[in-house]
Amino acid sequence: MTSGCEVDPERLYSLFLDLVRIDSVSRFEQSASRYIRGFFSDLGIECIEDDAGEKTGGGSGNLIARIDPRCADPGETLVLNAHFDTVEPGRGIVPVRGEDRFSSAGETILGADDKAGIAAILATAEALVRDGAARRPVEVVLTVQEELGLAGVKQMDLSQVGGRAGLVLDGSGKVGGIVTEAPSHEMMWFALKGRAAHAGVEPEKGVSAIACAADAIAGLDLGRLDEGTTANIGMIKGGRAMNIVPDTAEVAGEIRSLSDERLSAEALKMFEVFREAAARHGCELEHERTRSFQHYRIDRDSPHLREVTAAMRDCGVDPFFITSGGGSDANVFNAAGMQMLNINIGIEDAHSLCESVNMSDMLAVTRLMLRLATGGADPGPGGSGGRT
Repeated sequence: MTSGCEVDPERLYSLFLDLVRIDSVSRFEQSASRYIRGFFSDLGIECIEDDAGEKTGGGSGNLIARIDPRCADPGETLVLNAHFDTVEPGRGIVPVRGEDRFSSAGETILGADDKAGIAAILATAEALVRDGAARRPVEVVLTVQEELGLAGVKQMDLSQVGGRAGLVLDGSGKVGGIVTEAPSHEMMWFALKGRAAHAGVEPEKGVSAIACAADAIAGLDLGRLDEGTTANIGMIKGGRAMNIVPDTAEVAGEIRSLSDERLSAEALKMFEVFREAAARHGCELEHERTRSFQHYRIDRDSPHLREVTAAMRDCGVDPFFITSGGGSDANVFNAAGMQMLNINIGIEDAHSLCESVNMSDMLAVTRLMLRLATGGADPGPGGSGGRT
């Protein structure tokens, strides 16, 4: 297959501006969903919505759209994924266009995580349909509630996804970066129950759950524990009033590791620290431990990875490999036996008021997807002839 497709940069940027102006914080993605479904409908492409919204109490489910092949020997389906929810503060976003960068006006995030990925996918779909070039089958999978522990994709019936390999457009940093390894993640929750008392009249009768929690936290190893393992306490709440010895406290944290064995060891250690502190202070302890997502590693000799790196070079992009400490929908896809590569799309300072995205990187990512869909890049000796 040879590519006759080209993306209109201004059309790409227009789609991005449309998308970031639509509020779609996690669980409230319905307006963005309507826009995306209308976009595909205008292209004559069916876009189905699953029941993930109903299962999670959100405003929208995940979206799946399929672009049929236009070639006698189309090869395997290319799956393109991004998520269309954003973090807070993500309402009333005012995007600002610079010379080669979009940012927000400063009162909110920008929402490039992950609407830069959504815009690139929509621009790719439009160019494929408009230009009528020979192409392989393309499957677009857009998810909700990714920012809430990958909640949307976890509710997806992955048997609805026919393709087995593709791209996740959710990486921060310069285009060319490919996440080849990402960690497992566990959420840790502790609830401590002490005994309330008047803090000024008879504090001796009280048992402070907050003091117990503080004692436990002081005994934890936090931050970067080794090259592939981190631990964090991210939320604390408790007490009823400043003049009451607090009888309740809740602590939430996380552990991430490239080694499941190390992750399990650190989770047990964290629990033991809280258990011992509760015993010292005379508090009752409740504990929950939940696996959020699973570690994956991409074989650097895999045909799909070689195909993508060859296509990058063909588009003038230098590929490089990343071991990430973050999770993405790629964790769930890869755990299910697919091979989805999370790639950088030019986002900087995601989840902050300083968030921005490089316009040239957005354009390069879109051209990469068009190349993969229509160009049949050769992965080199021992590869699969450009198909996975």
